[in-house]
Amino acid sequence: MSEVEVTIKGRPETLKCSLKAAKTVNAVAGGFQGALARLAAMDQEAYFLIVAAGLGKKPIDVEQAVYETGLPSLTEKLSEFVLLLANGGKPLSAEPAGEGEA
Repeated sequence: MSEVEVTIKGRPETLKCSLKAAKTVNAVAGGFQGALARLAAMDQEAYFLIVAAGLGKKPIDVEQAVYETGLPSLTEKLSEFVLLLANGGKPLSAEPAGEGEA
């Protein structure tokens, strides 16, 4: 299973892809596309939800640390995490299968 490393309040943390995290983000954020849109809009609640899902915690347990870290520094890594969740925990391939073969 894939993981995404983030720094929250100066400490390294590992967001872990799991079915539970995927189901949580998908259900509460309005689907994976909704989660990405909420990250782009810097929706603070979405950040709390996604970090908590990746850490296996409740959003209330990460709110203060995420707030103190600041949203802009987390946007790219959380977007990467949402895309991994949407792809079953696997990295997105840069080249579709079968292309580039001679």
